[in-house]
Amino acid sequence: MAHYKSDQRDILFNLIDVLNITQYEEYGFDESAVKEIINEYDKFVENEIFPTREKSDEEGVKLTETGVKVPENLHKLNKAFYEMGWFALGQPEEIGGAPCPNALSSLCLSLSTGANTAWSMYPGLTKGAMNVIKKVGDEWARKTFIEPMITGQWGGTMNLTEPQAGSDVGAAKTTATPIDGKDGWYKIKGTKIFISSGDSDLYENIVHLVLARTPGAPEGTKGLSLFITPKYRVNDDGSLGESNDVTCTSVEHKMGIHASATCVLNYGDNDNCEGYLIGKEFEGIQNMFIMMNEARLDCGIQGEAQANLAYEMTKQYVNERTQFKTEIIKHPDVKRMMLKMRAMTRGLRSLVLYTSDLFDKAKKDEKYEDVIGLLTPICKSFCSDRGFDVAVDAVQAHGGYGYCTEYGVEQFVRDIKIASIYEGTNGIQAMDFVMRKILKDGGKTMKFLSEDIFKTSNNLDDSFSFERGQFSKALGAAQDAMGFIGKKAKNNEMNYVLQNCKDFLELASHIVVAWRLMESANIALKKLETADSQDEKDFLQTKVDDFRIYCSQFLPHAVAHAKTITSFEDDITTYKI
Repeated sequence: MAHYKSDQRDILFNLIDVLNITQYEEYGFDESAVKEIINEYDKFVENEIFPTREKSDEEGVKLTETGVKVPENLHKLNKAFYEMGWFALGQPEEIGGAPCPNALSSLCLSLSTGANTAWSMYPGLTKGAMNVIKKVGDEWARKTFIEPMITGQWGGTMNLTEPQAGSDVGAAKTTATPIDGKDGWYKIKGTKIFISSGDSDLYENIVHLVLARTPGAPEGTKGLSLFITPKYRVNDDGSLGESNDVTCTSVEHKMGIHASATCVLNYGDNDNCEGYLIGKEFEGIQNMFIMMNEARLDCGIQGEAQANLAYEMTKQYVNERTQFKTEIIKHPDVKRMMLKMRAMTRGLRSLVLYTSDLFDKAKKDEKYEDVIGLLTPICKSFCSDRGFDVAVDAVQAHGGYGYCTEYGVEQFVRDIKIASIYEGTNGIQAMDFVMRKILKDGGKTMKFLSEDIFKTSNNLDDSFSFERGQFSKALGAAQDAMGFIGKKAKNNEMNYVLQNCKDFLELASHIVVAWRLMESANIALKKLETADSQDEKDFLQTKVDDFRIYCSQFLPHAVAHAKTITSFEDDITTYKI
C-alpha cells in the first residue's frame, strides 16, 4: 500500500531557485522560513488530511431532515485546519490573516488538494466567497461576514448554475425584489443547482453568493446582480437568527468527490429569503468573476495536485512490485510511463506556481494582470485534462490493483474528471483563451509572453540541440496556426475560429509547459557544475531529463494540433451527426 509523499525537493527548487519568492520584501520571508512552512504544512497534510481521503470518499455525504451531513472524520480535520491558522495563510493581516508569497500559498493549497480534493473544496469556496466580500462588499458586509468566515465558523459558496442556465449563465431566472424599508435588501426567489459545498454541518452558517435579476433588469449577463444570501439570518449583534428560507432539496450522486456536497438549493420557497446586494446593481457577473477566476485556477490545481500525488504513490509501487523476477520499474515500458508522468506532473506544478507568482509581480506592474488572464484558461484546462491522463496512467502502472480500491489510485481518476467540467468547461476555457485573451487585445499579451519564451530558449545550452529543434518546430507551427485563425477571424468566418479553439489552447499549453521546464533545466544544468553531493546531482539531472522527456514525448503534440487547425478547411457545423 502506497503512502502519502510529496516531492519537497522539486517544490523548493521551483519556489527558491526558479521563482525566487524570497525577493518580495513585503513578506519578510527568507529561505529558511519558506522551508519551515512547507515542512510543517506537509506534516499536517500527511497526518491530518490524507488519512481522511479514502474513508470520506467511501462514506460520502448524506441529506437528512436537518441538512447535509459530511463524513465524520472531516469535522476534526476542518477544525484543526482553521485553529492552526492554515486557512488564514496568504490573507492580509487586517482581517486576521498571515500574508505570504502567492506561490507559497498556492503550493500549500496544492498539497492539501491532492491529499483530499473533496474536503479542500469547503474551505476553498469559503475563501473565494470571502475574497469577493473583501473586495467589493461595503463596510457592513465586511464587518459582518469576514471574521466568522476566516475563523471557520461560517462557510461560503458561489451560486450561478440553474436548471436552464448551465454554461449559459445569462439565462439565469432567479429574482431579487427590493424590500421596502430595508435599504440594500432584496427578496430572493429561485433554484440553483450543482452548488459545491452548498450545505454541510461543518459550519454554523453558510454565506451564499447568489446571482439574481432585479425588476426590469436587462436580459443576459448584463442584468445580473450579486447578493449575499446566508443560510441563517444574522442579527445586529452578529449572532445567528432564524432560517433564511434557503433549503437544500437534494445532493447529487457523483462519479467522484463523494465527500463534497453538490447541492440543489431552493431560495424563497416560503417567500421569506433575504439577500443583501454586494457591489452595484447589474455588476453581478463582474463581481462573481473575482471568485470564478480564482476557482478556475483552483481547478487547475486540482488536476496538478492529484497528478503529482498519483505519481508519487505510483513511484513507490513500481519500485516495490516484482514481476518476471525484477521490480517493474526496470521494465522499459513502465520506465517510459513513469518518466512521462514525472515530466508532465512537474511541468504542471511549474506552470501553476509560475502563474501564482505573477500575482505578486502584478502588484508592481499591471501588465502581469493580462498575463494572468492569458494563463488562467491554460492552467484550468491543461492541468485538469493532463492531470486526468496522469491518473489513468497511475491506474495502468498499478495493473489490476490499480483498478481496485485498495491502493487509492482509481479515486484520482474519479475525483479529477470534474475539474475539466465545472467552472466553465474546458471547451469554454479554449474559447475564452482565443476570443478574449488573444484576438480581443490583438495578440498583445501573447506577444509579451512569447518574448519571455524566446528569451529563455535563446539561453539554451548547446547540449540541448535536439530540444531546441523541437521547440523551434512547435513555435513555427504555432505561428502558422495563429495566422490561420487570425485570417478566419478577420473574414468573420467565426465557425472556423471556434472549432479550432481547443486545439490552439492545447498547442499553446504544450509550449508554455515546455518553456517552464526549459527554464528549470537551464538553472539545473548550471547548478550541476557546483553541486557537492551525489544526491543533489541526481536531483538536478532529473530536472534536465524532465525537459528532454517533455520535448520528445509531448511537445510534438503541439505541431500535430497546429496541423489539425491548418489542414482542415471545412466548416465543422455543416457535418451531420
